[in-house]
Parts: sequence; C-alpha cells; structure tokens
Amino acid sequence: MLFIIFEPILTIISGSQEPPKLVVLLDNSLSLSQTDALGDRKIFFNKAIDNSNFSSLEKENIKTALFNSDIYSPEEFSIKELNFKGQLTDISKAIKWVSSNTEKENIQAVLLITDGAFNAGNNPVYDAEFLGKPIFTIGIGDSTEPRDVSVQSIITNENVYINNPVPVNVNIKVNGYNEGELTLRLLDNGVQIGEQKFTVNPDRKSFTAVFEYSPKQEGIRKLTTEISSFKNEITLRNNSANEFVNVLKNKRKIAIFSGSINPDYSFVKNSFQSEKGVEIISFIQKKGSEFYDKQPTEADVKDAEMFVLIGFPISETPPNVLQIIKKELEKGKPLLFIASQYLDYNKLKTLEEYLPFTTISSKPQEFLAVADIKPEYSSNPLLRVTGKDSDIDLWNQLPPVFRTETFVKVKPESEIVSGFKVNNAPLKEPLILTRTFGNKKSIAFLCYGLFRWKLLGYASELSKGRTETPDLFDIIIENSRKWLSTPQDNKQVIIRTTKKLYTNNETVEFLGQIYDAAYTPIENANVQVKVSGGNQERDLTLTSIGNGRYAGKLEGLPESDYFFTGTAIHNGNKIGSDKGRFNVGQIALEFQDLKMNSSLLHTISERTGGKFYLPESAKSFIRDLEQLKNFKPKSVTTRNESALWNLPLLLIISIICFGTEWFLRKRAGML
Repeated sequence: MLFIIFEPILTIISGSQEPPKLVVLLDNSLSLSQTDALGDRKIFFNKAIDNSNFSSLEKENIKTALFNSDIYSPEEFSIKELNFKGQLTDISKAIKWVSSNTEKENIQAVLLITDGAFNAGNNPVYDAEFLGKPIFTIGIGDSTEPRDVSVQSIITNENVYINNPVPVNVNIKVNGYNEGELTLRLLDNGVQIGEQKFTVNPDRKSFTAVFEYSPKQEGIRKLTTEISSFKNEITLRNNSANEFVNVLKNKRKIAIFSGSINPDYSFVKNSFQSEKGVEIISFIQKKGSEFYDKQPTEADVKDAEMFVLIGFPISETPPNVLQIIKKELEKGKPLLFIASQYLDYNKLKTLEEYLPFTTISSKPQEFLAVADIKPEYSSNPLLRVTGKDSDIDLWNQLPPVFRTETFVKVKPESEIVSGFKVNNAPLKEPLILTRTFGNKKSIAFLCYGLFRWKLLGYASELSKGRTETPDLFDIIIENSRKWLSTPQDNKQVIIRTTKKLYTNNETVEFLGQIYDAAYTPIENANVQVKVSGGNQERDLTLTSIGNGRYAGKLEGLPESDYFFTGTAIHNGNKIGSDKGRFNVGQIALEFQDLKMNSSLLHTISERTGGKFYLPESAKSFIRDLEQLKNFKPKSVTTRNESALWNLPLLLIISIICFGTEWFLRKRAGML
C-alpha cells in the first residue's frame, strides 16, 4: 500500500565508452576508370587505399561508403566493391550522408578519396564546413589538363516550329594541343545538316559554333554534334553530344489581359513580340469597367492559344470578361499569371482552378523580395540559361521585385520554381510556381515589377560594359512561353522518361499520368510500356504511386536510340496511349572534366582541419589521424527510470495480501 501511496521510482544510471569512428568515402564514378598522363587511375586509387592503411583500424573505428550519384555503405568493405561505373559524382551528397550519421555514431574524422571533379549537387566546400569534422583528402589523377577535344554542351530551343530557323550553339573545349584543324558536324536524326571548321592555336582553346537549324518535320528530333579528333586524346567518348528538340506545327496567338498600363505589361509584350511570328492581342482595363480600344468578346479570344494575366483582374473587372477567359481555359489553354499591388484576389477565385495555388489571404501592403532559388529547382525549364548548375547563381543575383502580403496554398500537382528572401531571410511562401494537371498548364509569378530584372539587372550590367551578361528577364519570359506552348494534346495518358539522354549503365525511369474522360486521376490502371531499339524489345509494367501517377524503371539497355509506346487499360477498356523516344549512349558528364580538382580538395582539407595527400604521401594518414585531439572515445551516460508502484508483481502481491487478510479476519470472526 505504501508503494502505491508514495509512488517510488527506481533510477539506474550507467555509463559506457563509444569508440571514435572514421568514415571513409570512396569515389566510385566513371572518371576514376580513366588513364591520364600519370597512368591508370585505378592503380593510383588502390595505392591510396593501401598507403592510407585505414583498414588497419579496428572494425568499431571505421565506416566505409562508396559514392557516385548515390551512397552505398557495405557491412564489410572489399576492394571488389569498386567498379568505377557511376555516371555522376556528388561529393556534397556523400558529406551530407556523413552529417546524417553523426548523431547516431561518434564520427570524428572523414577520409575522402576522389579526383574532386564533382558534377552533381552543391559545392562540397560548404557542406564540409557545416559538418564540422576534419576531412582528410587523397587526390587521384593528374591536376593538369589532359590532351583532349570535347563537346561541352549543345544549347538550343526545347520547342521549335516547322520552317522557323533557330540557333544551335555548340561549345567546344581543346586542351593539350597548340595547332591543327577541327571539323564540327551537326546531324538531324543522323543526317548531316551543317559543318564548320576551326583552327587551333596556343591562344584559342575554346570555341563556340552557331548553326542555324530550320526543322522540316513535326515530332521529336535528335540533334547530334560530332567533333573530329586529334592523336593521343585521353578519350573519344566526349567528342559528340546529343540533344532532343520538339518540333511543333505552327506559331502561337497570345491574349494579354492587364489591369492597367504598367511597365510589366510593356516589357512582357515586347519580349513576346521579339519572337518571330507571335501574334499579340491585348486588353488593357481602365480605372472603371471599360477597356482601352474595345471590350473583349468570345470572338476576340477564341483563336488565342495562350492567356497572360498581368495584374488582372482588378476590383472593377466585369464578371462576364472573367467568364470569357474561364471558358477558354476550360479547353486546356495555358495560362501565365503575374500579380500586381491592386490585383483583386477575390475576383481571381473565378479562375483559381486553373492556377498553381489557392489564395488564403491577401493585403495590398507591398515590400521588396529577392528571388531565392534552391539547387533542387535548378532542373526547371524556366530557369535554363546555359544548362549548367551555375545558372542558379545568376538567378539568385537578380534585383529585388515587389510582392504583397499574400499567403497562398500550393496545389499538390504544382512545382515551386523560386522562393524569396526579405532582408536576406528566406520565407516559406513561393515566388514563382508552375502547374501541370491533365491537359492544363499554368505559371504564376506571385510578384510584380519584373521589369526591374531587365532595367536594374541586365541594362545596368550593359552600362558597365559587361556585354556577356544574359538578359534573365527575356530568358524567363521566353522559357515560360516555350513551356506553356508545349501542347498536352488533351491526353488522358501521359508517359515520359525522366530524361531524353541517358548514359551507359544508367537506369531509365518512366513516369506516367492516367486520367479518365473528366480528367480525374485513375489509381488502378494497367499501364504497359513497350521499348524498342538496339536490336531488342523490352516490356515494362508501370506501378501506381498514387493520385493517377505511375512509375517504372528499366536497367541494362545497351547504347542505342530507343522508341517507346505506352498503353493504359482500365476495367478492360483502353483509355489511351502515348509514345516518345530517348537515347542511351556513351556521353557522360564524367568525361567533361578529366583533371584532378586539387584546389577543391586542398580547400576542403584546410577549412576543416584535415590534410591533403597524394597516393604516394598517404602513408602518414594514420599517424595524422591518431594525433587528432577529438579522435577518442566519447562517454555516454544512460539513465533508465522504472516506476515501482505500478509493477504487475506488486499488484499480484497486494491482491494476495488483501485476500489473506480477509481470510484470516473471516476465520477469527472479525467480519
């Protein structure tokens, strides 16, 4: 009874020692399989493993992981685990993986063996500093540029139109050669359509060729560039590159609705008109319900293939005008939305089902906001400038634009392109959104004053003589038009690969969206994909991942061009089909930069308190590791508390005692 009344608790405190741990990160990417001026990199990699002698540590003191684009940590490391076939090198991801394990284990140091040529993820220096542990690095490969000729990139429009010429920019890089002539060819579906020659000299190592491409047939076309080779190149795998373009039938008529005459309207309209063949019809509202020129009618906009709303609607916008726009958007026509200070969000609710967001609340109080684009948004087609990861830095340097105190809910099928910062503090609300749902596509700029990107950004740089500065305003408006102009064809079945170009040994991923006639997602369809090419055919069944979405993967496809056809069946009835193409080839980012990035590895080691080695000098690694002050066991105290008063045993004893007392009292005649 006393136990129950006083509720005693038993506390047990125990202590233990957790041994220090070294994490060894081994680069398992394709670039480590090359032979450069120093010799076979695989031999030097093995030498780095042997000389560093990390395997001499006790099992409890070491954790090994192999990385390329992903991380793999075997229970027991064997050198046979290394195959050097990874298609990307993401050092940042590997370091973040270490960070995620520091709370569970006493990790006190990292050994990184790599060539340092990362081509995916963030700059690893920042993640290394954030980790806060010494990182020792062993550099593999020659730090000087190898003898090589390579196609660095192809830049052209993703969507083009028949008989409308577009430029195709090809960037060429030459290292280790001071003379000679190179021939660059451009092919359309394997047929040569252009050729240019370049003369190499000591002062000219980079070339940019500009071809004019005028497509003649509708469909997905593969553009290939091939550069001739010089003797003794380190590899010929980077002497060609491919890019797919979508050739469309005709041009677009664009209807622009603006709540007033304002700079954003003028700049956006001028940007659209700079594209040859685009027809603009404008409807600008006055302060009342009237419009300049004339009131919009159904006949005026029925032929428009894209709608642009700039600060529209306002409080005086007639409801019938919104109904005219809504009727056209119901047909699947794309929408570009740009906000303004006096936009009426209550009236906008009429069109909200076609936008990437729903409005929670809004006040016209304005403030300056700076675009904040995260690395995970970099693949969005709206942000494409050169196609490189460094594009993000350009966007994040844009001048501030205006935004009101508007709070929105992002729709599940929408994608965030950019957040924003105020006084350098990131906020959770979006700045730019895109949405694809069924046959409907839309883009929303939840900001205004976009013209500042041109006047305060591009024009300001031009005035300083920096003519190479890209015009990011025109680029994002043009990219938006291109993305919105790509037709969805009112398809109930949409099947795509995640990329158009894959490298050898890379997994090909398929994504599907299946809808019924009312564009309601179908969960349990039978989705079959037939892939043909490379003298073989492969069948794949896509698996439902929820909300009418399906996914599947194919591995082991040999180098070739491939065509695929996908069919969806539901309850025995065929819903529809889709088709496309992709390429599996030898072209890989791993062959774009074939020298050891020694400066990066030096920086990582210096900033974290580690040390940089070459394979030959790595013999001192174990000694340097043991000299670390923090590489020692960590005391771990464990505290366990048990409430004695509610133990089942005490309850049983109490029942027995009470029962015995009752029995004795009964026999003694006390009850």
